[in-house]
Amino acid sequence: MNTLKPTMDRAEFIELLSAEFTHTKGYGVYAFLSFSEIENAYHHYLNSAERPNVFVRLYVKSLN
Repeated sequence: MNTLKPTMDRAEFIELLSAEFTHTKGYGVYAFLSFSEIENAYHHYLNSAERPNVFVRLYVKSLN
């Protein structure tokens, strides 16, 4: 049995992150974060145990 979580590629992650920003803040991710900050978030996601949608939701919420 494979216990590794499926990972999301960078483009899918940015798309999910942008959708969450648009939904919660009314504007896309690039209006709030630099590309290097998005890269850092992606690498944190890769090292986390969270599902992508949960990680992104918590990440955006933490930026308030």
